[in-house]
Amino acid sequence: MRRRFAAFVSAALAGALIAGGALAQSPRPGLFAAQPLDFERAPEARVVGAYVPNWEPVALVDGIRSGSLSHILYAFLRICGPGQLEKDAANCAGKQDFQLGVGPREAEFDAAFQRLKKRAPHIRVLASVGGWGGSDPFFHLANDPARRAVFTASVVAFLRAHPGFDGIDIDWEHPGGNGAANGVQLGAPADGQGYADLIDDLRQAVDAMGTETGRRYLVTTAVNTTSTIVKRVNFRQAGPALDLVFMMSYDFYGAWSEAAGNHTMLFSSSADADDSLDRSVRNMLEAGVPAAKLVAGVAMYGRGFAGVAKPVTGAAKSGPYPAGGEGTLRYREIAAEALGPKGSGIKGFKAVFDAKTQAWSLWNAQSRAYIGYDDPRAVLAKGRYVLKHGLAGIFAWELSQDNGDLLNAMNLGVGNKALAAAAR
Repeated sequence: MRRRFAAFVSAALAGALIAGGALAQSPRPGLFAAQPLDFERAPEARVVGAYVPNWEPVALVDGIRSGSLSHILYAFLRICGPGQLEKDAANCAGKQDFQLGVGPREAEFDAAFQRLKKRAPHIRVLASVGGWGGSDPFFHLANDPARRAVFTASVVAFLRAHPGFDGIDIDWEHPGGNGAANGVQLGAPADGQGYADLIDDLRQAVDAMGTETGRRYLVTTAVNTTSTIVKRVNFRQAGPALDLVFMMSYDFYGAWSEAAGNHTMLFSSSADADDSLDRSVRNMLEAGVPAAKLVAGVAMYGRGFAGVAKPVTGAAKSGPYPAGGEGTLRYREIAAEALGPKGSGIKGFKAVFDAKTQAWSLWNAQSRAYIGYDDPRAVLAKGRYVLKHGLAGIFAWELSQDNGDLLNAMNLGVGNKALAAAAR
């Protein structure tokens, strides 16, 4: 039964992909089954990646379905010394400034990744360093060759000690300015060159180690793709040293923005708006990074707004939804409480498609609550975009927030074939 269901879903969705616009307009129950599937990767397989956070149980790794991922980004490793977070004190005990803080959690996940690779040897695991709130040490090390050398040696030591990992991912948010993430403003014009020099140093170091071990280690980066930040960085130098660039083409709108909006759109809300995957690709191409290294971003979470009188990006808002936080909702919560098994909306919410941006939102006309999110139909469209424009693939933040719908859609969108539904 499960195989027949999966075959039906795969065939139906393949037809929907060919049909193009019809997919956007009609609910398709197979997309909202909340059943993670096994996949057979396409002959010219694209990247299908997802972040796995170290604050989630290791069981998240053990539950990954066959063929459903090609790359895992482990979030996060932190850096010791100036800018270090207080919560990383235990992992940084006895470490030099600018070394990685490593603890028992990394050993636990390393073992899980090695177990995973026994049944899925194609998977590549990247240790992501930094993240929002964890990037401050980069500002203290990137522009100093001696400090970069300490950090780079620490990365090499980490990879030697944790064979379940295949490389390093730099998630520096953001060269030139950290947005005072921890209450201290950091950033300088020199950061854009320091970033490129750091990437070069890492490339040389892991290549040298690979000569010894017989493995090829990856160097990747996760980047904010708005033009303001992209223009700060010397990507023409850094690009050749990078294997992949994970475009964080989401979080364009949130509690911090002046207006409500879908934070993860395929196309921009206006001709000059810098708020979409398509604009992100153009920004990165203009910066000199080839399309074949660019990985499109998917958000496995939505951002909600209260007091929205019309479900469009740019509408006025009164605050976040739900109230009292940042208005962040996991996709699994959105699916259960607002979207429903038919993809049309429940509990007063209605699913609304925007033909201009190729994005979906949920709007409750009575309560005026608005949620911008990546719908499975929108993710399929992003997958089509990846194939059409020759991108490396597609990835998401982060795996525990999904119920299976979005990862399924990511795979189907880039041409992978569904094989079987998960045991229920």
